[in-house]
Amino acid sequence: MRSEPIQIVLEGLRRRPVLEVTLACLAVLLLAQALIGALSLSALNRLVVDTTADRVEVIARRAAGNIENGLRLGKPLEQYFGLRDGLQDSVSGSRDLLGAAVLRADGRTLAVQGELPEGAAALAQALDPAAGRDKHAARRASGALMSAADGTVTLAVPLAGAGGNVAGAVVLSASKDGEASRRLIVDNLQVLLAVTALVGLGLAAVFKYLVPLTSLAAGGRARFVVPLLALMLAQGVYAAYTISTFRSGWLEVTRNNVGLLAEGLQRDLNRVLGYGLTLDRLRGVDAPFSRLAATFPAVSQIELVDGAGRVLSRADAKGALDVAGLPVARPRSDDLTLVLPLGASNPNPRARGDLVLRLSDEVIAAGVRGRALDAVTVVAVALVAAIEMLLLLSLLMNRAFAARATLPDGSRVGPDDESEIGRIARPVMFGFLFAWALPLGFLPLYARSLPAGGLDLPANLLLALPISVEMGCGLLTSLLAGSLTDRKGWQVPVLAGLAVSCAGMLACAAADNLLMFSAARGLVGLGYGLTWMGLQGFIVTRSPAQYRGRNMTGVIAGLFAGHLSGAAVGAMLMEQTGFRAVFGVGAAMLALPLAGVLVLMRPYMDRGRGRAARAAARTRARLSDTLRLLCTRDFGLLLLGSVIPFSIAQVGLLSFALPLYLEAEGVAASSIGRVLMIYGLCVIYVGPLMGRVVDRSRIKKSWIVLGGLVGSVGMLGLYFNSGLLAAAAAVLLLALASCFAGASQAPYMLALPDVQRYGAAGATSVMRAADKLGQMAGPLVVGAMFGAAGMGAGLAATGIIYLCATLLFLMLAPARPRDGAS
Repeated sequence: MRSEPIQIVLEGLRRRPVLEVTLACLAVLLLAQALIGALSLSALNRLVVDTTADRVEVIARRAAGNIENGLRLGKPLEQYFGLRDGLQDSVSGSRDLLGAAVLRADGRTLAVQGELPEGAAALAQALDPAAGRDKHAARRASGALMSAADGTVTLAVPLAGAGGNVAGAVVLSASKDGEASRRLIVDNLQVLLAVTALVGLGLAAVFKYLVPLTSLAAGGRARFVVPLLALMLAQGVYAAYTISTFRSGWLEVTRNNVGLLAEGLQRDLNRVLGYGLTLDRLRGVDAPFSRLAATFPAVSQIELVDGAGRVLSRADAKGALDVAGLPVARPRSDDLTLVLPLGASNPNPRARGDLVLRLSDEVIAAGVRGRALDAVTVVAVALVAAIEMLLLLSLLMNRAFAARATLPDGSRVGPDDESEIGRIARPVMFGFLFAWALPLGFLPLYARSLPAGGLDLPANLLLALPISVEMGCGLLTSLLAGSLTDRKGWQVPVLAGLAVSCAGMLACAAADNLLMFSAARGLVGLGYGLTWMGLQGFIVTRSPAQYRGRNMTGVIAGLFAGHLSGAAVGAMLMEQTGFRAVFGVGAAMLALPLAGVLVLMRPYMDRGRGRAARAAARTRARLSDTLRLLCTRDFGLLLLGSVIPFSIAQVGLLSFALPLYLEAEGVAASSIGRVLMIYGLCVIYVGPLMGRVVDRSRIKKSWIVLGGLVGSVGMLGLYFNSGLLAAAAAVLLLALASCFAGASQAPYMLALPDVQRYGAAGATSVMRAADKLGQMAGPLVVGAMFGAAGMGAGLAATGIIYLCATLLFLMLAPARPRDGAS
């Protein structure tokens, strides 16, 4: 093989390109590390808030337990004498505590120590299930309500009255552990900077000494693989440190909280021993031991041990345990054992011993796993965004090297290959979805915080109204975008959609009631439909038929990558800056996809416009043409047998049924989010691979049918198995179905003679509108099935509908277009 072409390239290149490549890769590394650092610090800040809440809840539970002892003796809460003194005694010595209060269930204050916690009345009223819940508070797994704002954590725990009813509440407020927060943040920043600097220096050395200039100029894999490996190394090392930080922080807080909770019991026992009693004469200590163990699940057992090491009494959350046969040995403190001395001030040796609290290794291990999964989730989100940045960098470097030199025949080095046209639109789709998805994680919460604005609807409908309006508006403009693409070119709906979305985001930030906010989300939906369909129109009009599968799946992968990372970053911004600021940031970040259109896709505008004009001259789609297309055997069956049922199953399961199903199974909200991430990650990284496989297949119908079978099996499986693993398997199978169907539907549809006569972009917009119709119907269909047959059976019935539609498509739809095209 001759090296003349490469030599000609090198004559036009000096060592400067190596420097440019290195600086570009370092820039991506810095951006990726900044993203993972921001996400990790936000997660650490949440950890500090959670640990503060844990500590405050321990104090509140201790105070509530003392009050409930009196309530069990028949004292009404309103006539509880010494309530203020008892509250003061319960919270004395607690650090960073700002105030404490005891309130009735109706919110009336009965006793206050320090400052009255802000919002105490609303929290006390929200504890009663019959009274609803405070819209600004979060309910913890223990049943307590917590709100956090301006560095203050306020927590309310219920007081159980006669018959188990909520008689009142103990409400405490404390300042966030600022010193611990600063220490965590400083340590993590130092590690982040050190890791980034070391990996950056190594990356520069590799490009300078180990990667040949010929590989860079000819578009070798080193241009992408080397920075990817460096990125994975940097994020892997930092992630390992973050996981260790989460683990050690949670363990320390758990031990401290158990010790804090046990100090009250230790003080009570020492008070009794101070009356002259000895340990072996204590009776009835099993009851307070059981109550304490039931209060804090991390406590497995509590023991009373005398000075010789004999266990005198032992209990767990269920009651007293047998002590016969236990070995005689002095207890020692370790990671799972806390030993508190008793009777140190009593001169009688028989009054001295230990209070031993043994922690549950299962609860501790589950907590550690949860914190490790939190850190791994942060890494996964950051890595998804980083890989998208590397793909953009690789595309820009290809163009940069191509602009510097030419081969002997005049061709460019590393031009935009039409088989990879999806790589050009993918960064634009990623940037658009990143900005659009910023507020998605808190839309229902924000809607709940707004006044109704004159709307008289049930509460659940009010919360769903902004999203429903947005989806409906997106359906309308997705139809319009196809016609605009055929007549004006793909750039018209894309640019118009970006402008409308920006206006909608700004309107969301300015909305002061739910009616205005719903209208603003509708404006965002109009822009979303235009841009979303315009970018797909770019693929349809610019991509050769034999490469449409891979190019379409590449763009869809960019969509899900932006959705994943944007929602995560938006949640972080909301915690730091508030709701409204996120909408402003989203509007500003829409400048990124605009720059992508103007820089990456500008060479295709004129040619696309000319081709679109010729297509418009050949066909003018009217309503009658659209109805005729919908009634055809092939296109109509594609919509009824694949597109619409898949969308019903997708949105019905992921957006509606899965959170309710897993919540009923007792799964935490963080785990629900991670299950949903399975779908996005599979579509991002498996989808493009399936696109290449489908492109090489002559019969696209087989892949559409396979997708329907796989997806319906996933839904049916939830009838026979339940729990987190079954739900994760269903989501994975539905994601694989999306990969099969997403790669094959568009090539199958675009090869149909009726579609070619109608117009490629217009037919694509009709198909995507049907997709939106299925997404709107999904929650309604699955919800109706839930009401008629229950959760498991309802999901299985939805799977049967999907399976029957797939079999209908298999039996009646043609395998190939009738003119023989593939």
